[in-house]
Amino acid sequence: MNPIFIIPAVISVVSSGCFFPTELQGDFASQWLESGHEISYTQISILYNSIPGWGECFYRERERVVLREESVRGECFKCVRLVQRSRNINQVHVRDTNQCYVTGEEALENCPSDDEIVSRHPSVTEMMLYRTGSVQPVHCPITGRHTVDQAGARHTGEAEGCPNESMLNFKLSETREMSYQCLGHWTGENGMLYLSLLDMQLPQLGEKPRPRYRCAIYQANRDTGVTHMALSSDSTCVNQLDSHLSGNEVLRLNKKKIGRTNSLDKKRRILLPAWSQGKWDSIDVRGEDLTYRSEERLTTYHMRAIHSPAPGMFLAKVETECGEQGYTCLALHSRHAGSSSSILEMKIGQIKNQLDDVSCTASDLVDPFHLTSMVTQVRDIVACPLSGEWQGVIPDAEGLCARSVTSCARPDQMQYQVYNCNNKMEVYEDRLYQCYGQFHDQELAYTLTKRIDLPKQECFVGIPSHDGKHKIMEAGEHCQRGLQPGQFGMDMEKVRGLHCAVEEEETNQTIREDSNDDASTDILIKLIHPKMKLQRLKQKNNMEQMEKANTRNNLFKSSNNPKLVSSSSSLSSLALSVILFSVSVCFFA
Repeated sequence: MNPIFIIPAVISVVSSGCFFPTELQGDFASQWLESGHEISYTQISILYNSIPGWGECFYRERERVVLREESVRGECFKCVRLVQRSRNINQVHVRDTNQCYVTGEEALENCPSDDEIVSRHPSVTEMMLYRTGSVQPVHCPITGRHTVDQAGARHTGEAEGCPNESMLNFKLSETREMSYQCLGHWTGENGMLYLSLLDMQLPQLGEKPRPRYRCAIYQANRDTGVTHMALSSDSTCVNQLDSHLSGNEVLRLNKKKIGRTNSLDKKRRILLPAWSQGKWDSIDVRGEDLTYRSEERLTTYHMRAIHSPAPGMFLAKVETECGEQGYTCLALHSRHAGSSSSILEMKIGQIKNQLDDVSCTASDLVDPFHLTSMVTQVRDIVACPLSGEWQGVIPDAEGLCARSVTSCARPDQMQYQVYNCNNKMEVYEDRLYQCYGQFHDQELAYTLTKRIDLPKQECFVGIPSHDGKHKIMEAGEHCQRGLQPGQFGMDMEKVRGLHCAVEEEETNQTIREDSNDDASTDILIKLIHPKMKLQRLKQKNNMEQMEKANTRNNLFKSSNNPKLVSSSSSLSSLALSVILFSVSVCFFA
């Protein structure tokens, strides 16, 4: 997809420096090869507006970051591809950290492309940045107990992630055991599934040094229970690692069957609702079976519905990947977000040893000892609730404002920015959201979105006011109830309407045919996709006449204004306010 966002002319293309999202910031270890090919690590820090040793953040366009550094020869510009793969891992692709370009535009034009990353072009270097000091547990994608076959091994080994599914432990022979903590997993630009691991066992005296971090490519077949997994030779995701069948070490994991369902449970089963069937984010529904991967508890639950005492309520048999069994009450509710889409809300009660001990009513799920709070899942892309441009002043963050913009070309996506209220050119946060629908509960509107630049779901709650404004606030990942946007929310008011001639399709999506704004004005169209270029288009009444001009030179040349790239204490304090009060907005009809 090539998302297009129409930004009003008041948003200048002047570069005033840029800032890294708080999620990307921190201290990291990265591998580098010394003479003799011994594996060692160097420390890299990502601050709010710079990467020391590489340069300060000059311009950021999603994953592409132009860095600027002062040298004896003058200004030096370079471009890196910086992507967060998990809470613990950032991945960088760069041509040459020592190569300088004389302008920011030249650096941006020479940023590594998707094709070069996929083909592993020799001019592009990959660097894995592993967070140090505050590593957060991550749910492994490979769970349960397995037998392990290894190429060339004489004996069958074993692997398990029990009882902690953030760990993956191997016993490949009597003398070889490995224990890894999962740091993150993701889908690469090549479509392959990657897994990053932290070795929890330090080499013993006299033992050959080995990499502290490992990268793997894996492929799992849920129906057969077979997982193929290949490991790299070091802490990169490229060295001696080509696919799930080709690497420094290649393993075949065969999943052991868990537990046994008694004959009574086999007879008592009931299909879960048709609207819930299929794959969601962390929930998979097949017939009467529901699998839930709980990131909070780092546990995978397999549930089978055996009785429905009330609409949306199910008595269910529960079994974990590690063989623990019991019974519980499962609640499933559909929150319709459009004519062909829905939002799933799920709640699981206490797990009991005996079915007779389970009570399954709405009041029972208010029990503070229930297994989960409300879990919200989305899967259908829909148009964002509010179109055009909206802006407001962020509460408790002096001098900071926020705006959101949608377009006729991509009504399902929204750009959100935090900026200096007194200087709209100074943008501190620039985010891109995908909208997944909205539902109402007790006169409040809840909107589900996903960050496109970072792998996370976000929910916002809002309420319209009588003067046409909307008061909104964050509601966590799963639409937390009990919040009071009317009292504590941010006031957002419409700045510009967006009038689109649209054609409805069966998929409930819209196609841009034409668009007219409230007035004839210069419009900056920012093409977020990294292969596109910044262009300036002249938009009149019905967008019939568009005049292209190259504005990137202005963008980069304008950076010579020292006031816009000041690193004074006042700017640092302002940026810290953004970090401490990082409000994100997707809005409410």
